[in-house]
Amino acid sequence: MALSRREFIQFLLGGVVSGAVFTAIKVSPSEALPRPPASLVEEDFLKYCTRCYRCIDICPADALHPAPLSSGLVNLGTPVLDWTKCIMCMECVRTCPTGAIRKVPEEEVDIGNAVIDHDTCVTWLKKRRCKDCYKACKFDAIELEKRRFPVVIEDRCTGCGACTNRCPTDPKSIVVHYDKVRRYVRPEKRIMVRYEDRIGPYEFPPDDFGTWFRKRIQHLARHYGLSKE
Repeated sequence: MALSRREFIQFLLGGVVSGAVFTAIKVSPSEALPRPPASLVEEDFLKYCTRCYRCIDICPADALHPAPLSSGLVNLGTPVLDWTKCIMCMECVRTCPTGAIRKVPEEEVDIGNAVIDHDTCVTWLKKRRCKDCYKACKFDAIELEKRRFPVVIEDRCTGCGACTNRCPTDPKSIVVHYDKVRRYVRPEKRIMVRYEDRIGPYEFPPDDFGTWFRKRIQHLARHYGLSKE
């Protein structure tokens, strides 16, 4: 049966769209994407994350962004973490409404481990006594060997990056390696209706749903050039 020109174009466009959809489905990455601190293991994270964008919107460091279609259809819209920007403020942990991010204390979160470069550290080079990284760490994850040389205690390090931010050298002599990120399993039991919250009092209480939703609409309008406010 011969196809008219219009039918042929529709058929061709339909094939392109279908191919793009099936490609997006198959493009699902072999590794889990970098997720917010204290996230569930990937399978459970994808199950419980509703793509509500609340964690993305509340992040003061702009360290979270939604996954694009190129990351796979199953990941589309889920929060992806830029580890180098994360300041471990725990706002994303506090605001998650579904339990895709566990509400655990900061000291239980682990997104990596700090590593000191002895070839550039001014203390290890014996150029001067510097204790900036030692003073910056609030988890006692840096100790002073012989009361002078900084050493990272891996079991205590959360990867928060405070030591890197304080380091005076350029390039930094202490950096975080994000190769041992801790992910959580879904709790078997729930407390009342919501998951147990062990973070403690909120320093910055999250917006109620109505306020958040209004801000989200305004953000999208600005993003797509529909509003300049």
